[in-house]
Amino acid sequence: MLLLDQLISESEIQMFKNYFLDNFDKKWVNWKLDGNTIDHRLEIDAESPEFGVVRRIVETNFSNPIGIWSAYQRQVNPHSIHIDDYGSKYPDIFRYTYIIAMDTVPEFKAIVWKETCWNNDALHKFVHKWGNSRRFKKTLSNISEIEDLEHTYDVNQQSYLADYLTLDGIYSYKIGTGCLFNATQLHCTSNWTKYKKFSHRELLQIHVLNSTPIEC
Repeated sequence: MLLLDQLISESEIQMFKNYFLDNFDKKWVNWKLDGNTIDHRLEIDAESPEFGVVRRIVETNFSNPIGIWSAYQRQVNPHSIHIDDYGSKYPDIFRYTYIIAMDTVPEFKAIVWKETCWNNDALHKFVHKWGNSRRFKKTLSNISEIEDLEHTYDVNQQSYLADYLTLDGIYSYKIGTGCLFNATQLHCTSNWTKYKKFSHRELLQIHVLNSTPIEC
């Protein structure tokens, strides 16, 4: 996981915020859990000036990407542990994700672990295997006690998967910054909803497909 500074200017951030508001009717619900909406997304048009900023960001780390997809995201509930499966149908392609903060809010975090799963089917198998063998495993950390991970509690296992994973990094939202990691890595958002002063959080997400791996 790479933490990236001076990635985007405040004027460019405002441009993306305006893009979201100007195209509010085109957003869609990306994810629901137990009937609750997790987030709305609005894809960034590849012909728009905003996508030009996306390309510039990507070119700071990739010399010749073969695919770029980006969306403005407004979360109303935190994401549990997952992977990003965009591009998973291409077995020989390397996939990466940027998360870029739209505001400075220390309570907003992205937590990334080193364990990987190629797609959602592989993730389900990974979690199932962990559940079957959890009582024989030792925890690797107590991150569930340190970070806001209440939403990731596994009721069936009466435990936190996060405590059995190898931490790669934690990104706290600061305007102008972002993080970059392998899209197959397990990751989640922090439980920012426990702080009642927030009704939602916003970010710019970019997925990159590359023919060769990069260090991150």
